[in-house]
Amino acid sequence: MASHLYLRYAIVLVVLIGHCAFWIHWFNRINATGLKRTTIKRIEKSIIGICFVLPMIAVYLDHQSLATWLGIADIKNGTDVSLATDSLGSEGSLSKSPSVGNLFGLEDAWMSKLLAIISLGYIVWQTPTWFKSRRRLVAAKSHARVIDSRTIDMKAEIGADRLFTHPVFSFMGGLPLNELHWIQSITEELAISNLPSQLRGLRIGHLSDVHLTGYMASEYYHRAVDCLIAQKPDLVVMSGDLIDYEHCLNQVQPLLEPIQPRYGAYFVLGNHDRRLPDVQRLRSMITELGWIDLGHQSRSVEILGQEVYLVGNELPWFDPEHRKKDEASTETFRKSASLRIGVSHSPDQIPWAKKLDLQLLFCGHNHGGQVQLPLIGPLVAPSHFGSRYAGGWFNETPTWMRVSRGLSGTQPLRFRCLPEVSVTRLEKS
Repeated sequence: MASHLYLRYAIVLVVLIGHCAFWIHWFNRINATGLKRTTIKRIEKSIIGICFVLPMIAVYLDHQSLATWLGIADIKNGTDVSLATDSLGSEGSLSKSPSVGNLFGLEDAWMSKLLAIISLGYIVWQTPTWFKSRRRLVAAKSHARVIDSRTIDMKAEIGADRLFTHPVFSFMGGLPLNELHWIQSITEELAISNLPSQLRGLRIGHLSDVHLTGYMASEYYHRAVDCLIAQKPDLVVMSGDLIDYEHCLNQVQPLLEPIQPRYGAYFVLGNHDRRLPDVQRLRSMITELGWIDLGHQSRSVEILGQEVYLVGNELPWFDPEHRKKDEASTETFRKSASLRIGVSHSPDQIPWAKKLDLQLLFCGHNHGGQVQLPLIGPLVAPSHFGSRYAGGWFNETPTWMRVSRGLSGTQPLRFRCLPEVSVTRLEKS
């Protein structure tokens, strides 16, 4: 019957989804390593190539069996599909109902069978993890809620011809539904336990993944900083990937200089910052503005009589030896601090934050997944955890972790994933 053919086509679709998900799994995790960029890019290209080539090989090797199994050969020959579906292939005889083997089996199609086993096995393996991560994301919304959100269409504000300064960005930025040119300014409220009453209402600004590339006009980045300042944060953290190319270094200080919160501005660097020939030059340019480099040393600040401890983590891209020594020397003070805040570029450092008993961890790196599909959610996230921590608030007791969707990037595509700057106002649960 034709319904059996529909089922077979559905099986093919699920296998293809599982196949793509399997290779996206490895694509995400190779980007979470501290390997050199050139090495990662080679592996990336290999993964993408294998993902597309393997199904093509399977079709080439098994095309006759696949055509028969899917009824394509019978349609071409003008045979009734329902009869072709019921055929057992023995002297033209027909069965009254197709056997299970005939319905799901493929004769002489070992390559297709192998891909199907791997793809379906991956789906079975990952589905519980997917549901678990989505439940955690929903549960976090009961403690972290958006109290104000404003979006700015920079393409409408300054014009597409001025906003995009690279032909690829100009083309991609003109595609329908691409949110590349937007800025979302968010104010959130997070309720955490054991927060001293003096720190209620403390406003923490978060800037991440600015990605100065020269592909977009400087007005875009300055407008985002203006949005952050307008929310009047008491302190600001920046969680890496400020710049991609050396020729953009002259944009760093003019962009960050206006950010002068009363309790300080703090930063760590990320994997794209490491692309610079002289990373220390970037660190010096930022610290000259009064920003504190948490990648090298933790810092404490007194806020309304309460000690707040801030510590950074730049793993796996920078040498952690100095960080370990600093953590050991400040352990006593850290444990006694009223509020402990961590800043890392990648959410993969959540085990580190839990180990240090940090109440807050601010990260980026995953860009919200860049593309978020309805129901499925984010796909590509360069993390050991895949898309589990693509963006938003997550609670991994005792740590609340916020993963920023970032402001920009080298990939000119965002779908249901607005670029953002944010301020979190702390409240006691």
